[in-house]
Amino acid sequence: MTSSRRPSAMLLIVILVFTVISCDVSTSKHTAKINTQTASSLAPIASINMSPLYKKAWPRGGQYIAEVNDQHINITDILTQTNIALAAPNAKAAVFAKSGTILASSSYTEPISLWRLPETTPTILPGPYDEVSTMHLSEQGDMLVAIDIAKMVYIWDLTTSDLVSVYDFSSWPESNRQIESIKLSPDQSTIAVISTDDIPAIKLCNLNEASTCSTVVWPPSARPFYEAVFSPDWNKLALISGASAQIIDLSTNTAGPLLTHEDSISNWSFSPDGTSFAVYTAGTINQHYAAILKLWDTSSGSHIHTFMRSTYNYATTLSPTWTQAATSSDTGYIHIWNIDSGIQETTYTNQNKGTEYQALQYSPDGTILASIDSAGTLTLWNATTHAQLTTVSLPNSFPSILDFSLHGDWITTVTDDDHITLWKPAEPTD
Repeated sequence: MTSSRRPSAMLLIVILVFTVISCDVSTSKHTAKINTQTASSLAPIASINMSPLYKKAWPRGGQYIAEVNDQHINITDILTQTNIALAAPNAKAAVFAKSGTILASSSYTEPISLWRLPETTPTILPGPYDEVSTMHLSEQGDMLVAIDIAKMVYIWDLTTSDLVSVYDFSSWPESNRQIESIKLSPDQSTIAVISTDDIPAIKLCNLNEASTCSTVVWPPSARPFYEAVFSPDWNKLALISGASAQIIDLSTNTAGPLLTHEDSISNWSFSPDGTSFAVYTAGTINQHYAAILKLWDTSSGSHIHTFMRSTYNYATTLSPTWTQAATSSDTGYIHIWNIDSGIQETTYTNQNKGTEYQALQYSPDGTILASIDSAGTLTLWNATTHAQLTTVSLPNSFPSILDFSLHGDWITTVTDDDHITLWKPAEPTD
């Protein structure tokens, strides 16, 4: 880090204004989890205006939202509707661990700070690093990988705050080419350093074997590179380009099948065991052009199933265990599919025929399916019995995004103008 570090400036605490829907939000503490027994008591707890949300860091299902400002990081706690101000002179960027409670922040002039929310005193990470360009926290929040503007990669053990490894990528892939991102495998054994400047390339380094690195180079393609997607076990890699996904076997560093489709693909993901690959796309079914969910076998490249979604691009989701797929139509229906057999299990109906579904999402344990429709109605179904559990709505609110918290304790919905509503079941009375 450069020597031009300046003392912390006086911190001005920013207070956000919240529109509270429940009159007792500030005093009640809701601890009931959302499950098939408590779902019927689901209710909107608070509505928070976070516009513009795209400028903020918010881990999926997280309790805290971070906004980086010049001299501080403003933290919003969506559960308590309170604000935390973290002193961060010349702040540059912030990243969360998967838990949503561990935050790392970089600065233009200061060292990296590690925050364990809601604590406001950071741990400062040592090292000779220059200005940090990219950071990545492990899922557990116990390891941080960062790359500086000189293309040096630094790795810290956050349980001790010790710098444990340094990698020099100053001349890779070439001295004048940039490195856009870094990733860490879930088992924390491998880092991926990704350059998409000019010809995309990926350097994989085994952290358990010093200086053991291999390079994956983007195969020739007429379409631009979109993203590098790793299977959960990091045994496979999908290189996304336009309407295709090139599978790479990382155990042998050889090219596998090329998965291709007639139209551009999006929202790609591997199955939990890495044997299947799913994309959202469009295609012709029975002479009708429709939005579809398509699955491939990652070893053979063979097509597994195609699930029709609708004439247009409506909501679709996969259960966490990849046992069910839910697709919505433009006629007010949700179709539930068995992923193994490809057979439709059942259909959920909406009381308002023709209602468009904006979002579908399974709970983290896969037992509940939640939907938001164009009328602003949130509905929960039992994913096993297919019984409707509850239907609730907010007047004059039309959310287009929904998500469960990390452990399924609450649901958040977000409107196009970044109003966040928090939904929770009632607290047990016994």
